[in-house]
Amino acid sequence: MKWFRRAKLSRQLSVINCFFVLIPTLLLWGSMMSSVQRTAIRTREQEAGVRRTQMVTEAERIAELCNLSTQVFLNTPALMNHLTALKQGKEIESLELLEFYREDIASLEKIIISNPELYQIRVYSSEDDIYEMLPILYSAGRLERMPWAQEEIVSGTWHLDYTEQFFSDSQPTEHVTSLITNISVPSVGNVGVLEVSVRLDEVMPELYEESDYSFSLLLSDDAEVLAGICPVDSALLAQIPYTEEIGLYNVDGHRVLIAQSDLRVFNCRYMHVMDLSDLEENILGEAVLLLVLLLIAFLLMVIMISRLTKQMLRGFYGAFDGMRAFANGDIDATVDISGEGEVALFAKELGALLDKIRQLMRDNLEQERLTQSMEIRALHNQINAHFIYNVLEAIKMMAEIDEEYEIADAVTSLGKLLRYSMKWEKRNVMLRREIEYIENYIALMNLRFDHCISLEVDVPEELMIQRIPKISLQPVVENAVIHGAAFLEADTTISLQGRIDSERSQVLIMITDEGGGMDEEALSRLRRQISGEEPAHSSSGNGIGLHNVHSRIRRSFGEEYGLEVDSRLHVGTTVTITLPYQMREEKTE
Repeated sequence: MKWFRRAKLSRQLSVINCFFVLIPTLLLWGSMMSSVQRTAIRTREQEAGVRRTQMVTEAERIAELCNLSTQVFLNTPALMNHLTALKQGKEIESLELLEFYREDIASLEKIIISNPELYQIRVYSSEDDIYEMLPILYSAGRLERMPWAQEEIVSGTWHLDYTEQFFSDSQPTEHVTSLITNISVPSVGNVGVLEVSVRLDEVMPELYEESDYSFSLLLSDDAEVLAGICPVDSALLAQIPYTEEIGLYNVDGHRVLIAQSDLRVFNCRYMHVMDLSDLEENILGEAVLLLVLLLIAFLLMVIMISRLTKQMLRGFYGAFDGMRAFANGDIDATVDISGEGEVALFAKELGALLDKIRQLMRDNLEQERLTQSMEIRALHNQINAHFIYNVLEAIKMMAEIDEEYEIADAVTSLGKLLRYSMKWEKRNVMLRREIEYIENYIALMNLRFDHCISLEVDVPEELMIQRIPKISLQPVVENAVIHGAAFLEADTTISLQGRIDSERSQVLIMITDEGGGMDEEALSRLRRQISGEEPAHSSSGNGIGLHNVHSRIRRSFGEEYGLEVDSRLHVGTTVTITLPYQMREEKTE
């Protein structure tokens, strides 16, 4: 900033032009990169949505296949009769066993062979001492080898992603998922267990694709991993709320896209996590390349703008030299006007300005002489004011000597009235001083009438320091005396009330008389005169003074403040003055 303030105007203009070119350029660059990023993320969201739909469809298809196979086995009469006979301990002849194996077991085995997605369908009898018929029928003792049989067997339960070793001499089989069903026969009870299983790594291979931050999982309701390879801490996944919407999340410091779905067929939920690191790297590379190209174009533009600015301001510097000579004391310095266009017009206007400055300097000298003359006159007026105060003080002393105390009090009130009105005030005065002025005014007015005019003041103490324009209440009180008290020709009271409107931070000063009031037509005309919509004539008696007070208040405090009049014929008139509330007293008056 220091260099910018000290640099020539041509350089400052070049910097400003380049700055305001650079900002839209960077905004355009940022907008383009943001648009590219949004488009890429939207494409990834669509891919994640398609993959989620495919996985859900595949899961439902596998579950339907297992359920259909279960129903086929449960609805095979020969199998049910054989299991019932075993449960009841009946003797089964060898030929009958052989026939059951060749026909019924072979038929059931074809179901497995015809559906390559099925891993195994096993029927476990409730009895141990039976003839096993591989690969379908097994004794109850085989259940001890199955992980899902270690707890209570619940019919219709899915057991996901476990490892089994059915035969002791065989290799363990991983990623097995089974649908377990209890086989029950009326009047006999539980005769066996049916297991229909598939290999998840074969039917849903996406669950076992190894990647750092792109993977698919089957999760329980409490975010426990039921199936799939999870390369991150599962506790991080537990913090992600379940929602059907595809969203962006931060997992282990990586931005990922997560798509979830409820797999009711497996009593779990599916989660697909897609890493966006490669996407951000590609976008960052494109952004850097585009930014480099934009900066190169910007530098070329800077050079062109700098040269053009110097060329345009060449005439300006010539005019500036003449101005500098004038500032250094050469009063007769002139500005050379050369060339055409705005710079020549500027030089011409600058020359005219110098001529005006010279004329103002001469006028200023003349004004100083006039000011000295006015100060002398002000001093003379001050001497006259002091003379009047001294004369009134002498009259007061003479009245007191002659024990004419009423005259002395009247002279005192008149002196205070004149001193207050003739004293110059740079600021608004406090309400307390304005009320004292009105009390002196009422005391003098009572000398004119045979009846008594009383001033009833109801103002909170905290309002006494409120600042108001000087002599702003006296015209209102004067109207109340002339059109109220004088109208009645009897003892009367003029009420002066002050209220604080805390909600609007305003002060309301209300002056009420008990005079004859006004009808609607006269009141409407008076309001127009106060607002300036209609000229006020001296014959009206009150419009001019109230209009002046209203205008002074608005000039001092703003258009929302001023003076309002309400009146009822044969009842009286109330004038309300609205001022801003001032909560502190100024120390210096």
